[in-house]
Amino acid sequence: MNEQIISAKVNPRLLTKASRLFTGSIDGRVIEILQNARRAGATEVRITNKNNLVKVKDNGSGIQDFHKLLDLGGSGWDEKLEAGEDPAGVGLFCLAPRQVTIISENSKLIISKHSWTGTPVTVTKSENYIKGTILEFNDEKPWDMDIVEKHAIFAGIRVIVDGKYCHSMPFCSNSAVYYDKPGCRIEVTKDISKYHSLWTSPVYYDRVLVNFHGQVIQIDDFPNKSRQSLSILVDITDQTDIRLMLPARTRLVENQAYKQLMAAIEVEYYRYFQRQKSHTLYYEDYLRAKKLGIELQEAQPQFRVGLLSGDSTEPVEIAIPKNFKVTNGYLCCNADCNDDTAETNAHLLAALGEFKDKSFIPVTIDDGYMGYSWTKLPKVTKVEVIKENEKLRHSMYCGEIVCFDKLTITVQASNGQTFSSNVDMAVFDESQDKSKWYEHTICVTKDARKHISSESIWFHFGGYSDEGDSYDTQLYDFEKELDEFWNELIGPYETVRQQLIRKLSPLYEKWQKITIFSDESLEIVFKDGRRQRVNRPADSD
Repeated sequence: MNEQIISAKVNPRLLTKASRLFTGSIDGRVIEILQNARRAGATEVRITNKNNLVKVKDNGSGIQDFHKLLDLGGSGWDEKLEAGEDPAGVGLFCLAPRQVTIISENSKLIISKHSWTGTPVTVTKSENYIKGTILEFNDEKPWDMDIVEKHAIFAGIRVIVDGKYCHSMPFCSNSAVYYDKPGCRIEVTKDISKYHSLWTSPVYYDRVLVNFHGQVIQIDDFPNKSRQSLSILVDITDQTDIRLMLPARTRLVENQAYKQLMAAIEVEYYRYFQRQKSHTLYYEDYLRAKKLGIELQEAQPQFRVGLLSGDSTEPVEIAIPKNFKVTNGYLCCNADCNDDTAETNAHLLAALGEFKDKSFIPVTIDDGYMGYSWTKLPKVTKVEVIKENEKLRHSMYCGEIVCFDKLTITVQASNGQTFSSNVDMAVFDESQDKSKWYEHTICVTKDARKHISSESIWFHFGGYSDEGDSYDTQLYDFEKELDEFWNELIGPYETVRQQLIRKLSPLYEKWQKITIFSDESLEIVFKDGRRQRVNRPADSD
């Protein structure tokens, strides 16, 4: 095979794709034109919309070499700016394939649709001397305040749209920390302005925003995974090694400067918590900060009293003692208990039980906090339910309910403590009985009807299902079944008695006695002694 020599080159066909490569969106065009003006030293940009034309006028240094305008990739900026911002030299191409009129100093040219793809353009003399540069073109819609202001706020130059000044503000406050490498200022903050929020995604609670002289990039990476609702602001300086990925420039190039940036962000993140009076960082973050040389105090105790309080409907709330501290609680974990209903029964003991001396308060702690000194609590190691004298068993809803004369829950803890009390409700594990189609049996006493709401009992049957009727309808149906259970427990005619009382209630103030005969007729004895016989209608057969 003969030796071949090849070299890189740009095919002229690339110019025919300019409108697709560099235009992107109207937002992309706005930021490109504002960036060009700023790089030219402009302190002010005026944008006007008239007769379907957008006119952009800046007070920058103007255009010294018009040949550079259509030189794809040749920016013409000085060495300092090239080193600091790495301009791609495609700024004006964001307007392709539109017709654009450009005036600067004593020169003027009109770039037509075909001029973007190689047709020569003649530079002519302008009638008047223009300080700076004027661009005039049409776009899909006007460059009004709603479109422009978002990109002008953090650009560091004054921008005026149709005579109105765009809001302008520093991206970071004075408390931001400067990093020479990679060339930026970093601030960790709890609150950001509404203008910063324009650049954020609602998906992320914690966010990193990087400002490139008005163009803001959101980074998905964050120092940790626990939500702290913080924002990290990064303001790029004039001399930076951080780079934007071409051509869209909506992501950072993951180069050495990017690694330096992420390392600096992590340090500032943990220093933020070092300055706070308290924090709620996971134990893993506490150790990571220590590895970085940042000493943090332990996180404030984070716990929930009870074991079921995270659910939408609180099933029998636990009365929290006044001035309760987590160190007075007991940690309940399934792995340390004898069955998977242990946590539920521990909760019910704490909520329904009565204790003479020290109360039993179970707590739950997120696994992420385990390791802090305040998480080293005694654990529940055994939970036992003792049932005495079964009175009635009833299948209902999606399980079974059983009434006993007496229910007792006993809890043993790793520190040798035992807590025991009579309760009005408990849950019994039926998973070992293969003949049962359900896993749990709800155990109650007669007093549960007075002391425990039907909604709390319903919760332990599984509660609301989003695959069925509305919440209210499902609860109503359950309460009907539960009432039948309570009525059967009282006696075989309790349901009939309740129905009769409800129907006769309108006559309460008038009648003394009502007798129902086997022929379905009634005799009413009124309080004044009168009697009235009410016979069955003749046509009711």
